Amino acid sequence: MKKIISICTAILVSTIAFAQQGKEFYNRYAGKNGVDAVYISPEMFALIKSIPDINVEGKDVDLGKVIKTLDGMYILDIENEKIAGELSADISRMTSEKRFELLMETVEGDGTSMRIYIVRKQDIVTDLLMHVREKGSASVISISATMPFEDLKKLLAGAID
Repeated sequence: MKKIISICTAILVSTIAFAQQGKEFYNRYAGKNGVDAVYISPEMFALIKSIPDINVEGKDVDLGKVIKTLDGMYILDIENEKIAGELSADISRMTSEKRFELLMETVEGDGTSMRIYIVRKQDIVTDLLMHVREKGSASVISISATMPFEDLKKLLAGAID
């Protein structure tokens, strides 16, 4: 019984830790010189959820449906080499944990890279993290959601077309 409780506690803590990580990054780096930061609260997404469906012309993507699954978002754009390196190292440590699933990675010869990670429970994406690293800068978008994996696949397919 203790083993089952320990396993359940570990799963709960790891899920909460990811949701807190976006906030932690935001709190650690926002307000520093060379850092632009944006936070969109769950309350704002609750307001957005009342908008009518939004369809992208010529695409089979309903943005309204996707927006309605979002719970919160943290965005950091860093134009300071030292801080960008610190953030990138923090993200590398966090994403090296097994609960992160690498969805996409691009790496160019000049060192520019983009990685998209998700955390999901069965077929529901609970968190999405996009990290872009360029010479002298870094950007990260951390999103909390309750998005069906199929909706994310449609969104990504629509973006690639």
